[in-house]
Amino acid sequence: MRDYKNPKAKKDGTIIVQGTSAVANLVKALPEIDASKWNIKIVVATSPELFALQSKSYRDKVLSESDKANSTFITTGARILMSDWDFNPLAKDYALSSDWDDRWRTGGTVDEVIEEAHLSKPWLLKGIKKFAESRDARLAKLRAALE
Repeated sequence: MRDYKNPKAKKDGTIIVQGTSAVANLVKALPEIDASKWNIKIVVATSPELFALQSKSYRDKVLSESDKANSTFITTGARILMSDWDFNPLAKDYALSSDWDDRWRTGGTVDEVIEEAHLSKPWLLKGIKKFAESRDARLAKLRAALE
């Protein structure tokens, strides 16, 4: 969807997004994301199989090893369905998914379900802020796990 605002600056992380409503609400949130201090990359993950068919150079450009290590995801589906895009042990801690509370949604209109799933624009901005602003602590935790 978009690269880092400033590729030469400290990178706050990569967000991998899947699902029509999640992508649509993220597009609506782009002006606020761009106005923020967060330097995040956003990748739309439509199909791991199609992504795997791309050249290695393309895949590395879209999702480098560094991007994967410093990533989380947003999905309208269940967290477990994002296993192909879940690249590090902390990704689920910051993931935004329809099963955020391990419960089925109660139903209603699309807007009601998206709100209950915490995937509306305000919820996405809150989750992205938490992810981006925890960069140093997340990376320290990952470094500590390697030692």
